[in-house]
Amino acid sequence: MQISESWAGVPLFYEKLKDFVAIVRRVGEREITILVEPVQPGFLHACTPDDIVQVLSLLPSKDVESISLVVLRQPKRKERLLSPVWGRLQYWSEIHQYTGVAIHLEAQPVETVQRWSKSLTPDEIQELERLAQDGHRVVSERRYYAVHTSLESNRSTQLYRTLPHEVGHYVDYLESVQDDENNDLYWSKPDQEKEAFAHRYATQFWEREKVAGHVPFERILNEEKLVAEGLALSWFTPSSNSVKAD
Repeated sequence: MQISESWAGVPLFYEKLKDFVAIVRRVGEREITILVEPVQPGFLHACTPDDIVQVLSLLPSKDVESISLVVLRQPKRKERLLSPVWGRLQYWSEIHQYTGVAIHLEAQPVETVQRWSKSLTPDEIQELERLAQDGHRVVSERRYYAVHTSLESNRSTQLYRTLPHEVGHYVDYLESVQDDENNDLYWSKPDQEKEAFAHRYATQFWEREKVAGHVPFERILNEEKLVAEGLALSWFTPSSNSVKAD
């Protein structure tokens, strides 16, 4: 099983959105477009559009001024089996008529239990510790670690860590690429070095804004506004017909 990649002119698999709704929000002095894809049963978008705007507004304006798109996407079942992610950065994206630098946040199961092997690398140990700090309940079982997720813990991970982490990747890119002549500087960096930069950026954001009293904040769910914009509340809130995802 493989997840298809793009060739020239062919959209990447995560650019192939279906039945999405496009809405506009203002971050500082500029507007961004948020593309929201409907969720499958058992999944939710943990972060609301206004949650995302609130965090982007707390980041330095020069760091987010190039971000044009935020994509709330429903991953396919095969993608979740092969390579589940919290989010990703696209340095350039083309989704129908919408183009620009894009941050994706993937819909997550309403509730699930992830099994982590007890044979972890140092990086994996750090990530497990981060998940515990985000509010996921990590239980040490006999043969594995059980990570119990919830809407609240998923939101914490994606809003306060994944979102600034992906912005951090773009800040790293901008600092490395000053002109076309040294464009290769960033792409030649080891992945571990790029990840370390993005982790530091997200950690510094959290520590700075927590001291300032700006995070964490209550979920911003303006139901009337979302419905008026063509979004379904069931994409963001658990409903009676929700079922647990595999």
